[in-house]
Amino acid sequence: MFFRSLAAMIALSLCFNTPVLNAQLDVDTLNIPIAMVSALQAAKQDPFAVTNLEVEDIQKQDAAQDVPFLLRLTPSAVVSSDAGHGIGYTALRIRGVDQSRINVTINGVPLNDAESQGVFWVDLPDLGSSMTGLQIQRGVGTSTNGPAAFGATVSVNTLGTIAKPGIRAVLGGGSFGTQRRTLAWNTGMLHDGWSLEGRASRITSDGWVDRASSDLSSLYGRVAKRWQNGRLSFTTTLGHERTYQAWYGVPHIVADPESTEDDILAWVQGSGEYSYGADTVRVNDLLERRAQHNYYRYENEVDDYRQDHYQIHLDQMLGDWNFGGVLYATFGAGYYEQFRQDDDLLNYGLDPLVMGADTLFVTDLVRRRWLDNTLVGTSWTLSRSSRPFSQVYGVSRSFYAGDHFGELIWMDFAAGAEPGDEYYRSLGEKTDLSAFGKWSGEVSGLRWHVEAHIRQVLYQTSGRDNDYSLIDIRDELTFFNPKAGLTWTPSEMLQGFVSAAVAHREPSRSDYLDSPQDSPLRPERLLDLEAGAKTGGDRWAAGVTLYNMQYTDQLVATGQLNDVGNVVRVNVADSHRRGAEFEAGVQLTPALRLDANASFSQNRIAQFEETVYDYDSDFVFENIIVHENTDIALSPNVVAMGMLTVEAPKESALAGLSVSLIGKHVGQQFLDNTSHEGRALSAYTTLDAVLRAERVLTTGQTLTLSLFGNNLLDVVYSATGWTYTYMYGGLGTETTENFVYPQAGRHGFLTLAVEF
Repeated sequence: MFFRSLAAMIALSLCFNTPVLNAQLDVDTLNIPIAMVSALQAAKQDPFAVTNLEVEDIQKQDAAQDVPFLLRLTPSAVVSSDAGHGIGYTALRIRGVDQSRINVTINGVPLNDAESQGVFWVDLPDLGSSMTGLQIQRGVGTSTNGPAAFGATVSVNTLGTIAKPGIRAVLGGGSFGTQRRTLAWNTGMLHDGWSLEGRASRITSDGWVDRASSDLSSLYGRVAKRWQNGRLSFTTTLGHERTYQAWYGVPHIVADPESTEDDILAWVQGSGEYSYGADTVRVNDLLERRAQHNYYRYENEVDDYRQDHYQIHLDQMLGDWNFGGVLYATFGAGYYEQFRQDDDLLNYGLDPLVMGADTLFVTDLVRRRWLDNTLVGTSWTLSRSSRPFSQVYGVSRSFYAGDHFGELIWMDFAAGAEPGDEYYRSLGEKTDLSAFGKWSGEVSGLRWHVEAHIRQVLYQTSGRDNDYSLIDIRDELTFFNPKAGLTWTPSEMLQGFVSAAVAHREPSRSDYLDSPQDSPLRPERLLDLEAGAKTGGDRWAAGVTLYNMQYTDQLVATGQLNDVGNVVRVNVADSHRRGAEFEAGVQLTPALRLDANASFSQNRIAQFEETVYDYDSDFVFENIIVHENTDIALSPNVVAMGMLTVEAPKESALAGLSVSLIGKHVGQQFLDNTSHEGRALSAYTTLDAVLRAERVLTTGQTLTLSLFGNNLLDVVYSATGWTYTYMYGGLGTETTENFVYPQAGRHGFLTLAVEF
């Protein structure tokens, strides 16, 4: 019903607009730069490591997967998917840094959650269909809004340039019951500078992992008014996701194709996660499904969340100055539902239940944990560019409020509770105020670049946490983040740069609540030194970037997860990420192109204290094991990609046909910071292929058929995981639980796009 109504509205709108489609204004005089996006992105001569993706680049890799999988071919990028195939909950790491440390903006508006600092791409499905460009800055990068970049910045642009009027429809289907339906439209420039565009999308999938289903929908709309030297636009993006949880992963042993059923049963007997073999239902499913096993059995173990984004952008030329601003609001609300077996009544504020001569302290129950949050803010920039000297100034302020609360939906033994009763509630609030200035100019053939960025953060949360403990946290921090660099361009064929940048970052909500360290958490500090060069000719291009990211008090994963799947982190005094990134592309023949990149890095912690608990008898002993010069968790030393593309000549009968073969290699990764070989993910190499055929019909429509073949070699591999170790009776009784997230074997997806 929804899509039928939407289609009727589109048709009606186009009917009314048809008479004025030819009454367009002069596009060239109205195509002014988007001030907010330009201010936060790195320019061509800025001294930062940058990758730009255009609309065509994005569409060629768009197989209905989340944004991380659209970026998987860029330097130093590693992606993973809970469901195994890139739809649902997905994650991106760049230079080994997880996406809670990657600054992400959409049209200059922060996308990172203010409390968790994470990016939940699943909340905005099919975002790639609305992108008009994307920039990745590796390292600290240039000053931007929101939390500091501790590994990279991803700047998404949906405002773009003035598009031609038309409609684009995409239908797709593939492995694991995956389906995609997208309808996008654009009126082009209408009378008096008005333009309208929109998109409606629905993506569903059963998932490769058992029951890891996804039901995703989104709407995008934009209304813009342009005049001779300015523009005002209203943009909205609405997203809703309902996914069956696959957060737990699977035991590492079942992801090993050489492990036998006896091996798995022997491991199960020593695993507390499977009740030492007593949880026969899960054990039998583990044996049957192996890498596709889902630990969760409750039929409604789902995550259900809605997120709505509203943005008003203003751009105005004031002589030589470009003024821009944005007012924005992001509203989110949703829950995840969980079945809990033999849960302690005291965790829910309930007294033990007396039944005759028996007293019950535990019960089976179903709970929902809710988050209802709001982010409102504004950012303004003023810039002036000229050949000898350019300057940009910006200021932003935002306020976030997150309401965390839990409900009891069902209990085997009620113990006085009613369905819908709350058992905890807390409020988290965060105020973020920042200002920056950027200046650049040329002296004796060198272009210098200097930035000063100051940010003040106030975070506070109080109430009762989800473990029923009382919390009262308040932390106010002020950061100064300077940046400076030089760019040397001796010719059109050669350019080099050097830069130094400082960034600071506050702990996340879960860091404050879950950290096992006794001392107060400290904010992180990063000094990023980078140097790079790029060169090229008519048929080739190459580049290299060297980086030294030196951290003070970096928060690193212990290898453990909290009860909702977030990593538990602690401060380490001294750590670093150092490496070299290489990029190259060459047009071997008019029909044959080769692109490649490779990253080689060293990611180390000077000293890491591992905490291992000994659950001996009625007491719990804490053992501290000191490790020196160890690898940072989930930070491979080698990441490489190669893509060979064959395109049919434009004048041939096969014009519009192209085939790409894509190889991706990720080196060994450790699951924690101990460099323990028994807690490591093996290196893996995958091969993908994309077959694309595009044809313009005589009636003007463009048809594009794309066939995506993923993991063609059917490699069994895992891209991420978690671990913890415990004892039961002193040294020699250690048990390590390794859980990983296997990715799907050979699978494919087919899309048909029609533009008219």
